Amino acid sequence: MDIKILTENTVYKRGFLGEHGLSLWIDTGEKRYLFDTGQSGVFLKNAGKMKLELEQLNGIILSHGHYDHCGGMKEWAGRQKAGGKLPKIPIYINQRAFDKKYSRHPVTGDLLFGGIPEDAEQWMKENESLVCTREGRTEIAENVYLLSNIPYVTDFESVPARFLKEISVKEGLKEKALESGSKEPELSEDTMEDEQLLVIRDKQGLCVFAGCAHPGIVNCLNYVQHSFSGEHIHSLVAGMHLKSCSSKQLKQTIASLQELEMDVVVPLHCTGILAIAAIKEALKDQCVLAEVGKTIAL
Repeated sequence: MDIKILTENTVYKRGFLGEHGLSLWIDTGEKRYLFDTGQSGVFLKNAGKMKLELEQLNGIILSHGHYDHCGGMKEWAGRQKAGGKLPKIPIYINQRAFDKKYSRHPVTGDLLFGGIPEDAEQWMKENESLVCTREGRTEIAENVYLLSNIPYVTDFESVPARFLKEISVKEGLKEKALESGSKEPELSEDTMEDEQLLVIRDKQGLCVFAGCAHPGIVNCLNYVQHSFSGEHIHSLVAGMHLKSCSSKQLKQTIASLQELEMDVVVPLHCTGILAIAAIKEALKDQCVLAEVGKTIAL
């Protein structure tokens, strides 16, 4: 199985572009999937640089409804509307990814919209190829699965505090809120039910892919173990959302990764530079560093 990094926070190769986001080209040998699309058309430019034939794709998998993972769908939609040579393929997304998602600026406290861009959302909802998954395990092809509604079971991983979503209310209540002069929608914590893992069963074991692992990467891996009882997790390719975590959480996360004895761990995107360095120090050759333009053979 070959993994090509189309979008990532780091880039070192001449002619490639990077951005805060994630997009992977996954070639199983039988199927080819695009896992996330970053926040812009960068993934398409880098795919062209790597001479990838987008017509060969069998599907697009969107890990969750944040702009830095789904924003590139705006560019994909625009090219299809313009008659570009992009395939009409299934787009797999959890139904809760269309919730209106926000976050608080860590310094100013300003409310920032962080969900799927409106025009990309509208295009997807009107697209007959859209496949909305629900909680649990969904098989989208032989030995290819999506897992969502990840349970929180560890005592060191909790709902991310900064992430919020808009509460759906009846129209009458919304009008009342507007009359009161409220500038912000009614919000609740976002428990990220929409986050879905991609799991591919390979001859070496299970290959797990996560966009951000907001529920916690160890919670994610525990869920994979529960869903595929007795099967070995061969590899993990993931944003792990450890950039601002406590030192205690990082230590417990690394200890859990070591206990799983995976063959390959590729930390990406929101894992954060310091966390990636700590994971590399602990896992040694098991940890493979990656950036835009790199190909990883699993």
